[in-house]
Amino acid sequence: MENSTARVVRVEKENSDISSVYMEGYAESFSKRFAGNFLTLKIKQEDGQWSKAHPFTISCAPEDPVLRATIKRLGEFTTRVHALKPGDELDCAGPYGLFCKGIDSIENIVLIAGGVGITPFLSVLRHFRNIKALNRVLLIWSNKGIEDAFALDELKAMTAELNLRIVHNLSREDAAGAAQYADPAVQSVMYEPGRCTREVMKKHISGSDPAIFLCGPPPMQDFILAEVESLGIDPKNVKKENFAWKGGK
Repeated sequence: MENSTARVVRVEKENSDISSVYMEGYAESFSKRFAGNFLTLKIKQEDGQWSKAHPFTISCAPEDPVLRATIKRLGEFTTRVHALKPGDELDCAGPYGLFCKGIDSIENIVLIAGGVGITPFLSVLRHFRNIKALNRVLLIWSNKGIEDAFALDELKAMTAELNLRIVHNLSREDAAGAAQYADPAVQSVMYEPGRCTREVMKKHISGSDPAIFLCGPPPMQDFILAEVESLGIDPKNVKKENFAWKGGK
């Protein structure tokens, strides 16, 4: 059986609740990963035994030599992950999932993310940047406020390197509040108040029959699917990230 032990290189804070864990020494299986895959992590407990495995999206590009998972602090396990130090050991298994498989070959792509659900799409966009992809991509990212987002400068820079437009949906902002973040010099990054409604999608989605990918909390996914259906798009054609992993390892 392949050794799944990896080592922490560093932990970088992304915002007040989200950090990225960088790992090396991972299993050879990860050399076969593609953008949007996820992994599972176990950490050592006080008794020296491994914890239960928890799934997290790989947020780096498949070509990146150092593995990266971007994780929101939501409970005891993720709080301990945020406190990891360089050299700490992790049980890192994977890659898993089929969420974004084949996305390279899709000409017109819409990525809709809620909160930390951006992580598989960061992997996709970092991959596209590495390979200088020509795919047309619209990213709609919903957060309560701009302070909940991260990698903003990196994403803005990507709009100059890729055929990429970004819409930040800020649910707790009104029109004036959202408008304050707009930079007239960067027309490819836009800000919308409120939720990602059918009106927002109709305003920004262009081209015929785009491939829609959706990742976020279940209530957000349910809302988006209903809005998509109202636009005449079959919700069954929307690809959703529902971790196809049953735990128990």
